[in-house]
Amino acid sequence: MATRRPPRPAPVATGRGASATRVRIRVAAAAPGAGATGRAAGPRAGDAEVERSREGDVVTVVLGPPGGTPRLGPRAHASLGEAAREIDHDDSVRAVIFVSAGADFCAGDGPGAPGPGREPDGVAAISSLRVPTIALLHGAVLDEGLELALACDLRVCAEGAILGLGQLLHGAIPSRGGTQRLPRLVGRSRALRMLLLGERISARDALASGLVEQVVSRRRLRAAGEDLAARIAARGPVAQRFAKEAASAALDLPLAEGLRLEGDLYVLLQTTLDRAEGIASFRERRRPTFSGR
Repeated sequence: MATRRPPRPAPVATGRGASATRVRIRVAAAAPGAGATGRAAGPRAGDAEVERSREGDVVTVVLGPPGGTPRLGPRAHASLGEAAREIDHDDSVRAVIFVSAGADFCAGDGPGAPGPGREPDGVAAISSLRVPTIALLHGAVLDEGLELALACDLRVCAEGAILGLGQLLHGAIPSRGGTQRLPRLVGRSRALRMLLLGERISARDALASGLVEQVVSRRRLRAAGEDLAARIAARGPVAQRFAKEAASAALDLPLAEGLRLEGDLYVLLQTTLDRAEGIASFRERRRPTFSGR
């Protein structure tokens, strides 16, 4: 049977209508070339600002600065990693939205960006979150910015957005999962075309290729993401985490092993209070009230 970490204490309930609790992590820009050593790193020029807010059981992570083009320097990666750790240890969080307050979603950190191993990896931290994650994309979604979006579970894109991985133009390759996650979404040939040519595609092409799940107007992007998060958050949170775990493993496991994992998780789910509540609410013809346990 699949090994599961022991359940955490039940969180204090927070209603969807509760006022947002805002936690702000702000990163100031530094002079070009300021990078990291093995110790605490100074921010790179244009290092993204990261803010978090919460409305009910949905957390929103906002990249800044407002009106600018966020870039993922060392401090931004560290802030994203910190946000991911806090979210992952709060069982009352049901969904996470990633959005940008800038003119673009995110454009990576330029050709001189250090790869993983020397810096914190906020993209990897986001990809390991147990709760469903949604990226809301607009403007330029390039290089590490697209890799950040690929690390999320679902992607909603605004009309007019441009998506691409252009690291090969600078003699580098994607280093935050782009070569692995992109082919899993769009297929090997389309992924190689985007990688080898540095091809940038439109929002509509991204939708047709399976890179994003929905395209809306720029004006409706935030509302579309919040609506999607609310619909996800209304489902059983334990079942959500198990479904995400099983679906994520499906790409790496042989079918027989994947089916065994699914069966193990299904049996384990029967021991939870949420499953009992789901059955009771069905019999009583009412909406379920899930506790996340």
